Amino acid sequence: MIGAVLLKAGHDVRALDMRFSKINDSDLLMEVESFQPSFVGFTTTNWDILESVRLAKKIKSVRPGATTIFGGPQPTLCPVETLQYPAVDVVVRGEGELTILELIDALEQKRSFSEIAGLAYRNSNDTTEITANRSLIVDLSKLPWPAYKLFDLPLYHAFDERRLGITSTRGCPYGCIFCVGRKVMGRRIRCRKPADVVAEMVHWHNTCGITHFCFVEDNLLGNPKHGDELLFELERVQLPATYSLEVGVRADALTDDICKKLKKTGCTTVAIGIESVDEDVLKLVNKGENLEAITRGIRAAKIAGLFVKGYFIVGLPGDTRKKVEQAIAYARREEIDMPRFALVQAFPHSELAEWVEKYGHFFYDPYDYTLTHTDEFHGDVHYDMPGFPKEEIWKTYMWAHDQAEAISFKQALIRRFGKGIGNILNIFNNKLSRRIAIWMYQQKLLSLPK
Repeated sequence: MIGAVLLKAGHDVRALDMRFSKINDSDLLMEVESFQPSFVGFTTTNWDILESVRLAKKIKSVRPGATTIFGGPQPTLCPVETLQYPAVDVVVRGEGELTILELIDALEQKRSFSEIAGLAYRNSNDTTEITANRSLIVDLSKLPWPAYKLFDLPLYHAFDERRLGITSTRGCPYGCIFCVGRKVMGRRIRCRKPADVVAEMVHWHNTCGITHFCFVEDNLLGNPKHGDELLFELERVQLPATYSLEVGVRADALTDDICKKLKKTGCTTVAIGIESVDEDVLKLVNKGENLEAITRGIRAAKIAGLFVKGYFIVGLPGDTRKKVEQAIAYARREEIDMPRFALVQAFPHSELAEWVEKYGHFFYDPYDYTLTHTDEFHGDVHYDMPGFPKEEIWKTYMWAHDQAEAISFKQALIRRFGKGIGNILNIFNNKLSRRIAIWMYQQKLLSLPK
């Protein structure tokens, strides 16, 4: 999106994906020396900000005059901490499409940043200045479509699917204490016009042969009117492509009628944030829905024939080993196609971090932990609490991870071979067979069953 608004404004733009492409440091530096950019931007999360800082240092070694601009969830949440790295010159906070245009203009005209909303930067005294918050973009349809032409799209194909991300809304009104998404995109749900969303899908299908779209937003169905109109438009156009709600959708939005419409319009997958099956935990984390509503949504999706992913978190306030065991039993009973258990992290400046300060015990500073513990098997627990000590949390997490893999493997067998044969073949469901299957999938030798 940042590239798209810059191109529309007449700037010359290059983009490199250092996450999923095979581009290495040498390729990056060759591109920098060839293109000679005045400004270099990084979109970063806690997962990759340290890598981005490393690359920014390298870029400055060959292009010392370039201004480095960091944006995305992590710099937005932690602008002061981000500017502690000398290789970072400016931070764009929150939505960046309008801010980046004003910032580039100010840099080119050598004007002060102080009147530009949505920034953080070091002033002449080397102290951090944070400007006023920028108002959220209300009508997202006024933004240009993403500049996917800047990337080599075939690199993102998976088997017979040509996949592409798409967004129809921003924002989430709910108050889950472990989530910081609303600090980045706000609590108000803002929508693109459904016709604009579908027109973009048609465009990428017709021009690039895209066959599957991943909606990469927190709450596609959070605005019921928008959801209904989008599904109506998808049904009207009858695009010969599928789509999925991979990032997450609230179960209480998945009514029987909505799930039928999702399936009819090409949706293959819904990912549901379940977190826990214990009512007390759900209340403590301010989930805003109960287990009955979650179960109702899962069952509606399954009846409609949708692939259901279920996201759980181990170690939330009030959690115990027994409650995680109940979650595994629940995933089996409801036949969730792909349950996933994550180890809890208390992000800096989050309400969960505040809860831990009062009732738990941190083993690592929230900022340091979220940056340095990005591998799911790192072996370190962020915090513990009375009734769920550190060692028990880690053992429970590893056990739940293994059990979830076994459930996913069984469900895959059933989808591919049917319930009878699938259950028979499930006798070979062990760690070795699952490791082989995962490796074959990663090497594109095996596709997931539909």
